[in-house]
Amino acid sequence: MMSLNAFDFRDLLASFPGRIIGIDVGERRTGLALSDLHRCIASPWQLVCHASLKQGIISVADFISKEDIAGMVIGWPVEMSGNIGAQCKKVQKFAETLSLQTSKSFFLWDERLSTAAVARTLKEVHLSRKKYATTIDKTTAAYLLQGALDYLNFI
Repeated sequence: MMSLNAFDFRDLLASFPGRIIGIDVGERRTGLALSDLHRCIASPWQLVCHASLKQGIISVADFISKEDIAGMVIGWPVEMSGNIGAQCKKVQKFAETLSLQTSKSFFLWDERLSTAAVARTLKEVHLSRKKYATTIDKTTAAYLLQGALDYLNFI
């Protein structure tokens, strides 16, 4: 499957029941979030730790196979200048491989400053370093998924 634009993703999912998963891909940790069944609210779900992106794909695919997932929103780490850099290319490969393994369509969502916004919020609630490390990635996945859900429900 290929990356879809917002309109095609929304239209395709209209015929598939189930949740949407939000994925914040990282080199060593990948955050996962799930929407509710009505696809209105995103919640942090799980942190997947992996030694390589290949191992991360396997772990996330396994998770997707156990849940009722209709589609994937994957954070797209566009550079602040708007350029598509090396990290975007890694995420693109991750997304395409994951899509092939799971037969799920995906939509790439611009995640610029999402980690910074979540980090600022988590610091305001004074989380311990340990709790912060286990929370930041899945909370960022929920943040980006919520933005995508709001957009998809608006268009």
